[in-house]
Amino acid sequence: MELQFLDSIEILAHRMGTSMTSLFKITAIIVIALILTNLIRRAINLFSYEIAKNSSGRDAATRVNTLGRVFRYIASVTVYLIAFMLILSELKINIAPILGAAGIVGIAIGFGAQSLVKDYVGGLFILIEDQIRQGDTIKVEGYEGTVEEITLRYVRLRDYDGFVHFIPNGQIRIVTNMGRDFSYATFDIALGYEVNIDKAIKLMQEASEKLRKSLTYKTIVLSDIEISGIDRLNESNLVIKARIKTQAMEHSNIKREYLRLMKLAFQRAKIKPPYAQIVVHRSK
Repeated sequence: MELQFLDSIEILAHRMGTSMTSLFKITAIIVIALILTNLIRRAINLFSYEIAKNSSGRDAATRVNTLGRVFRYIASVTVYLIAFMLILSELKINIAPILGAAGIVGIAIGFGAQSLVKDYVGGLFILIEDQIRQGDTIKVEGYEGTVEEITLRYVRLRDYDGFVHFIPNGQIRIVTNMGRDFSYATFDIALGYEVNIDKAIKLMQEASEKLRKSLTYKTIVLSDIEISGIDRLNESNLVIKARIKTQAMEHSNIKREYLRLMKLAFQRAKIKPPYAQIVVHRSK
């Protein structure tokens, strides 16, 4: 009886020792995973800070922070997944069936979520290649507006009417970015055939000089007006094409102000806008 009791105590002590060892190992795995995740996050934050500090651009920091957030998430998921597998192995749970089931489920989810994966991959490349920045004005998939938010899943766009559009990144094929580095305010100035072209061009140049000397617009306008010359000869008028280089996204403001100055200049010079003319031939 005593021998059986001693054997039971020894077995119980052995099991408790084994349990304590497993508990210690599981605790160590969790602690190491937390420490490793924290170190990786700190490293990514430091790397992001250095890149943002050495980068130029009005929102380079926003783009770097977005990428940093993505990489922190990927790193955390990877570390926690490995730690979870090690804990299961320590608990003597066979992870082979779990991995097999996960593979089957992953394939099923992959077929059902191809568009979602496409969105995430497309969003990652948009961020890495710096195609779009927050605050840019863009044209994409038939919509035009200001970018309010960029995520791995979608681009949030607000148009001129205030409507918000959520465009999945996987559907973005061609992006026209109108807010990168600089813009051009373009003009099609229509004149009647009776107007002296040289005089009209001189008035256009004078209006451009006045615009550049303005306290409000002198820092926005980057160059004098570029007059390409007569672009079209229509039935009742001709069109002079020109443009002014401006800071990014300031072309609309410059265009409105320049057209106002041109209207006043033509009014003072008594140059009337061209009117459509209809010639009627009467048969005898």
